[in-house]
Amino acid sequence: MNLVHLIMHKQIKTSFGKQENREIIINEISLADVSAEEEHLAIEQGFLIDVLDDEYWFMSRSTRVITSSVDAKEYDGKWELVETLTPNLIKILRKILNRYVQKHNFKDFERSLNETKRTKFFIYYHNNRIVAFTKMQFYPEIDQSVEHPHKGVETCMFAWDYKNPELHIGEVTLQHEVYWAQQEGFKYLYIGPGYEKSSLYKSNIAGFEWWTGMEWSKDTVEYKELCKRDSKIRSFKALTSLEVW
Repeated sequence: MNLVHLIMHKQIKTSFGKQENREIIINEISLADVSAEEEHLAIEQGFLIDVLDDEYWFMSRSTRVITSSVDAKEYDGKWELVETLTPNLIKILRKILNRYVQKHNFKDFERSLNETKRTKFFIYYHNNRIVAFTKMQFYPEIDQSVEHPHKGVETCMFAWDYKNPELHIGEVTLQHEVYWAQQEGFKYLYIGPGYEKSSLYKSNIAGFEWWTGMEWSKDTVEYKELCKRDSKIRSFKALTSLEVW
């Protein structure tokens, strides 16, 4: 038996349920005691590190791109990959993040700018002005990556300022990040959980796969249907109508 399976283990919590007026059961699946050597196994099984808590491994409808399947292009403007954010850079990125959150009517993601040992940030410019950024997470931590041959990388948070919609920044930066992952030798670029309509664009890139809970699927039709359905669910009543319950 492979030793790594004796170290990390799944935790299942019976987090929430209703049985009086409707039948709903929600369980939380997470990982504990994940060593640096095991992190590639964790992400291969649909787990990711929470963008707001770098010690919490959660299972989701994780998404990824097979980098060898993409004819990706490098961003044609100025860009940089930084490991440490200066106070001035944080101020600029926070403004971009706030615009992005307001545009989509999302909740406050300000803590997404938190830095850990596993994060770096792609910074994108247009006409010498910062217009977008992507927070990257590395599996395992950056200072351990040289020691372990099995490495993973995830684009866990993206935002841009929407000042020049014709630039299609979201599309070209994702292409750039796939290109960069190819050059760095990553087999996969993980691109975060795939829920609701805001995640539909992910399936448009070649080499896309999503985690069903049991396996990685290339069925983009089903993925898109699930994302659209996610956005339609607004109540417990609607939730109980799903076939999975």
